[in-house]
This record gives sequence, C-alpha cells and structure tokens, in this order.
Amino acid sequence: MSALSQFFLNPAFFLPGAALVLLPILIHILSRLRYRTVRFAAMEFLLASEELNRRRLILEQLLQLLLRILAVLLFVLLIARLLLDPGRMLMLRGASAHHIVLLDDSLSMRDQEGDQSLFQSALVTLETMLVEGSRQGGAARVTILGLSDPQRPLVADRVLDGAFVQEFMPRLRNQPCSYRPALLAESLQAARDILAADGSVSPQVHVLTDFRAVDWNNRPEVLTALEALGTIKAGVDIVRIGRDARNNVAIRELSAETLGAARGVPWRMSVVIRNHGSARAAGLRATVLVDGASQPGRILIPDIEPNNEVVIPHDLSFESEGRHVVEVRLETDPLAEDNRRLLVVDVAERRTVLIVDDEGAQEDAGFVSAALSADPALTGLSTAIRTSQTLTAAELQTSDCVYLLNVRELPADLVLVLADFVRRGGGIVWFPGEQAGIQWYSDALRKPGSKLFPIPLGVLQTAASPTTELLAPEQPPFLTPVFEVHPIFSVYNAPDSPFPETVQISRWFQPTSDWKPDDAERADGVRTLMRLRNGDPVAFEHSLGRGRILTFLTGAGRRWSNWPAAPAAPGYVVMHLLMHQYLQRPVPDIELRELAESFSLRWLSDEWTDAVEVYLPEAGPGEEPVAETFLRLRAIQPASAATTAAAAGELQLTVAQASRPGMYRIRRFRPDGAVGDLSVVLNVPAVESALALADPAPLTTGSDRGHVRVISGDDAAALGGSGAGRELRWVLLGLLAAVLVSEQLISLRLSYHPEAAR
Repeated sequence: MSALSQFFLNPAFFLPGAALVLLPILIHILSRLRYRTVRFAAMEFLLASEELNRRRLILEQLLQLLLRILAVLLFVLLIARLLLDPGRMLMLRGASAHHIVLLDDSLSMRDQEGDQSLFQSALVTLETMLVEGSRQGGAARVTILGLSDPQRPLVADRVLDGAFVQEFMPRLRNQPCSYRPALLAESLQAARDILAADGSVSPQVHVLTDFRAVDWNNRPEVLTALEALGTIKAGVDIVRIGRDARNNVAIRELSAETLGAARGVPWRMSVVIRNHGSARAAGLRATVLVDGASQPGRILIPDIEPNNEVVIPHDLSFESEGRHVVEVRLETDPLAEDNRRLLVVDVAERRTVLIVDDEGAQEDAGFVSAALSADPALTGLSTAIRTSQTLTAAELQTSDCVYLLNVRELPADLVLVLADFVRRGGGIVWFPGEQAGIQWYSDALRKPGSKLFPIPLGVLQTAASPTTELLAPEQPPFLTPVFEVHPIFSVYNAPDSPFPETVQISRWFQPTSDWKPDDAERADGVRTLMRLRNGDPVAFEHSLGRGRILTFLTGAGRRWSNWPAAPAAPGYVVMHLLMHQYLQRPVPDIELRELAESFSLRWLSDEWTDAVEVYLPEAGPGEEPVAETFLRLRAIQPASAATTAAAAGELQLTVAQASRPGMYRIRRFRPDGAVGDLSVVLNVPAVESALALADPAPLTTGSDRGHVRVISGDDAAALGGSGAGRELRWVLLGLLAAVLVSEQLISLRLSYHPEAAR
C-alpha cells in the first residue's frame, strides 16, 4: 500500500475500485452470449449486406466499451483522490521528496498571543504537519533548521515515518525559543544548498514564521535567496504564525559616556525607549536595579508617538567599589524580553588623570590638577603629576587620560607606548608650550600609522605682534576665541553663556604656512575646534585607533591666556571636567554586546593561558531555568592561524552556552598565575522588537517568485502531501462528464430506432 500512497491520498480505495473495471467487460461478453446463430437463406442475404459495415460497428462497440471502462476508472480515481504531484511519483523518477522546514526561533517569536507564545504555536503547527505527513507514507524526508542558527540543524535528513515522529515529538515539545535574531537570508541559502546537493524530486521549503516586516520587506538578499530556490524547482510556503500586528514598546539602548565611575559621585547613563506600535504609548514607568536590587524611585517616561523614541538621562551613584550590574526594566507587555537591558559599571575609589609637565615649576599642571581634582569627593578624580623622564608605561595603563604639557620631546620607545595607549582607547591632550621642539612635533609625532599630533607646528605668535595687523594701539594685546559646537565646549555654547567673552588669549602657535586651514579641503581626519577672532586655529581633534587626541596651540596656564583665572576660571574648570569625560579610556575587560550568531573571544597567547572559567548568568524570578551556571573550557588557536601570521599568537574561546541575556564573567589566567576577569554583557537584539507584519505582495509577485506563496498556519499542508491532488478532482470531474456524454452518444448511435410511419 505504501507504493500506492505516492499516487493517491486514499490508496485503500484504489484496488477494490480497479476490480470494478472488469464489470463493463463482463457485461459486454454476457450480452454477446445471449444470441444463438441460426443460418437460413434470408439471413445469409442480410449478413452479406452487413459485411460492408462490420468493421465500423466493431470499432464503435469497442469505443463504447472503452468509454464505459474509463467512466468506472474515473469514479475510482475520484474516490481514491489521484495526485499528479511529481514529488510523490517516486518510482517514475527514482528519488525521494525532501521537505526542509525553517522554524523561526528568533526573539520575536516569544511574543505572547493568548495563553501561549507564537513559538509554541509554531511548534503545534509543525507537529501537525509532521504527524499528517507520516500517515501518508511514501519516501518523504525532512530536515528542520532554526532561523537563529541554520548551520546547526534540529533534524538532518530523516525519513518521515511513524518511528521518526514518535522519536522527535518529545524533543520538539521541549524545544526552546532563542533570544537571537532571525538569519533569514542565510537560512534560505542553507536550504537551497541542501536541496541542490540532494537531488530530490519536487523539493519543498516551509518557513514557519511570525512574518515580520523587518525580516521580509525591503530585504534584497531575502528576495535573491527566494529566487535562487526557484532555480532548483523548489516550492516555498511561508507559513504565517499569528494573525494581527502587535504594538510593542522596548528599551532599544542602555549606554553611558563611560563605564567607569567613582564611588559616591553621580554617574550618568542614557536610556533609549522606542515605541514600535501604531498608537501613542503613555503612562510608562521604568525601574532601575543595581546588582538585582531595585533603586528608590522610578524613571518617568514621557508619552511616545508611534514609531518614535525618547532618550532619557538618569544619574546613579554607587556606595561601594567594584563592578556593578545596572539594569533598567519597563513594565511588562506581550514581548517581555525586550523590556530589560543591562550594562556593567566599574566603580573605583577615584579615577586617575596623569599630567605630564616638563616645565620646571609645573605651574600649568597645577592649574589643570586644581580644575580636575580640587574636591575629589565631588569630581571623583585624582591627578598624578609627572615629568616625561619619570613617565612609565604602567602609569599610562592605569590612567583614564593623559595631559602632555610643555613637553620638548619624548624618547622613541615612550612615543610607541603612548601611541599604543591611544589605539586601545586612551585619550591624550597636548599643550605644547614655548619649549616645544617644533621639528619633533611636526615630524616624529606625525609619522603614518602613529599620528599623535594633528598639524605641522609653526612659529609662536603673540596678539601684540605687529605682524598680526589686527589690533589698534588702543586695543588690549589679546584675542578672544570662537568655539565650535563640541561636547567639551558645551559650557561655552550654552544659550546666553557669559563665558566665551571672558577667555583672553595672548600667545599661540601657528601651523606652518603650507598647511591648509580648511578641514574639508585637507580631508585628513583633523577637525578644528576653536579659532581666534583673526581666524587662526588654536584647538583640534583627531583620532588614532579607538582613542581621541585633543590639541591646544595655546597654554594650559596663565602665561599665554587668562583661562585659569577669574572671570574665565569657571568655564576653564567645567571644560576640563568635560574633557576627562570625553577622553576617558574605555574600562578594560568590560564589553557590551547583543546576542548574535556566536559568542567568541580572542586574546594573545603570551598574555593568557588556554584555561578559562566561565560564570553564566543565573535565572531571575519568572525566567526559564538554567541548566548550568559554571563551565571550565579551553581556548584554542583560531582557524585563521594557519594562514594569518597575526593570528598565530592568539587564542580563541567560543562559548556555545552563551545563549541568553545577562552578564557573563570570563576568568582567565596569566602564565604567572595571576587572575583577570572579563565581564561581557549580552543584551537581546534591538531589531527583534519591531513586530509589524510584512506585506506578502513583493514576495509572491514576479516571474521569478511564482513558486512562493504566503499562507496561514491553519492552511499549512502536511509534509509529504500536496495541493495538486485537491485541484485534480475538478479535472477528473470534467473528464468524467465528458466520458459519460460521449458514451451516451455512442449508445444512441448503436441502438435501433425504427422510422416513424407516415
């Protein structure tokens, strides 16, 4: 019976029905046996005249018999439901049908609809498809891939029968939904690769998904993948799980200017909340937690218009040192997982700023130090003043940022250490001073690949110099600056700020005469931040690696300007505090990431051993239970080490268990036995929060996408079944009607009809 199931939905009716085909033949034979041949003269004459039409009569009788047989056969085919799906005609083509199911297990499938999530609804639909497909028999095979990780099949090329269903159903019911995004184009491409290599007949791809617009619409790579499936004659059924578009409010981002804070000093973070729905979101509140403990008060959130977002700053202070996990939670909605976001803050007793001043009295360093740490309890900063001769690499690595004042020149090895400090995210500030070695600044600090100084340094200029031709004799010997819009100058750019006019600069360096003053014309990555009223630039910004470099061509003390003195002193203090915040080096060993494809880390093998301990986040109240919270792993040499010399001295660690949001602590060990902890925060992907449904028209229209259709979960066909059989019944009914009409016409012709008497 299994051989017939590839042709019929009801194969049990076929064989008994086929026996009925003998009935018209028997009737025909019996009707011929009713007559006895009696020969007499008159009859011989009639037979002789009939001989001329015998062949025609025999053909008409055989045609009548054939039509009666065909009518019975069509009745049988209708009852047995004949299929002309070439994917089920396995004996004719010598191959088996292969169905690939792409199960959407991305974060958005956790959206609650009624008393269950969309992912649970998808599992129910998949279970129905598998069970119904296994009952049809045949040689159909199935492969199941998750959209979050298509390279790791849930089921790989299994025969779809009762034994498989019985084995797989318990695992299917316990299959968890991931927190990762949907890799739709990659999954469709993986399905095509499997089917193209398999050579199966009538390949079919079934995508069980919530059909979100962000995944399907305006995605050229998805359309390309769909069209590629058409080139191998594969049908694509996009099975839509869920019915209605959903409103959703989510925390899109939780960030801070720095992940380093000082104990007892306010630290500011920013919360970005987006309304993905079609209605205004009002009355929202957010709770802040530190190390799992709720903080007093809540964040009040203003009303958010549809498809808009708000940025809300919030200040915290920490009473103890160490690393603290900060979490912000919104009130629960149908997709609860995107209502929380975390980060880690490293809290120290004080943050350190290193000031290097080679001027004998170090007067300029004193002004900067007073601005930054006059009251460490308020600023949270402490300063260390050094000369370049006593500067060490260890001090650089423990400092938030570095001021370089009145430096003539630095040893070549220290320049390399300073460049490495900036590339790793450190920030430095230059105030060259009158003893600066102009040639060294212009050449040694501007080498390609380690550009620590932005411009070629020219002559020292004074406001009272006759060459300026700017000041009339009665005007004072100074110029006031013009500040560009920049975070460090916010005190000067504030509306109605009195501070810009209080700054008086009397001496400054000029760039060389061949240097182009227009930033756009140079296009060298250097931005001019401040100019004097005569147009001379006196402050710049550029970057090196991950770090930032600020350069001032005037002094940091009182010799070249009145900046540190009244009435300009308040602006001077605020500017330096903002400069520290802007230049502060990223806290080492803290990373903020989103859950993506895989969680991998790399480090140098000469700094750390391959032994690693991983502490996974524990489940909170109401969250899914966690099987394990501690792992011992070994880092390995990356695969690229064989072809890349830079990777030969690296180790790579992949944590497959890092599949849920939270803080992961990675403990590494140095060759001397010292321990270092790396804190990695994994948050849910923000792209999964947009729940608007896709428009199916762009996916199904076009000559290259005729094999694609979008259906609801209720209309999903059984794996191994086909829609062709349901459509064929109308063809069979039409043929049956034509056969019956033809049979009646032949019968009418063969029957005797005496001519009516006149």
